[in-house]
Amino acid sequence: MKLLLGGVSVGSALELLGVPAGMLIGSIIGSALVNQPWTRRMKPTRLPILARQIGLVTVGLAAGVLLTVDSLLNTAAIALPVVLAYLGLTALNLIFITVLMSRYQVDPVTAVLAVTPGGLAEVTSIAIDKGAQVAVVLSVHAVRLFSLVLVILPILLLVLS
Repeated sequence: MKLLLGGVSVGSALELLGVPAGMLIGSIIGSALVNQPWTRRMKPTRLPILARQIGLVTVGLAAGVLLTVDSLLNTAAIALPVVLAYLGLTALNLIFITVLMSRYQVDPVTAVLAVTPGGLAEVTSIAIDKGAQVAVVLSVHAVRLFSLVLVILPILLLVLS
């Protein structure tokens, strides 16, 4: 219950402030804050697998309703640039994986999941299931998410407007 309250509280605040992806970013920050062992008696809560699965189904439903025949046809019209972008992203991810493994001694599963494109909830769930270092995966994804939303997006909006 404390995780839900923390996530909803901070998520709602960031959403009301107009922060892009405020509910997502805020729920991560809020649940993380209330889950810290601030005193010796406090123990971090682990989300039961059923709750995690319900969360993943909810995320899947939210994404699934956006997938229509029209959206697929529109995507087909820009297939070549999308393929080129994914190839470039794959090359960049291979570099990051190599750096994480060689310089920071991160195991291969954690390194791959840390740079895998995808939703934070999905990648974190896979990291838990595969026994990866969840803190590393979450940290890299959070930095990527914050960078995209708070740095890259404003620059793109400035350049394109």
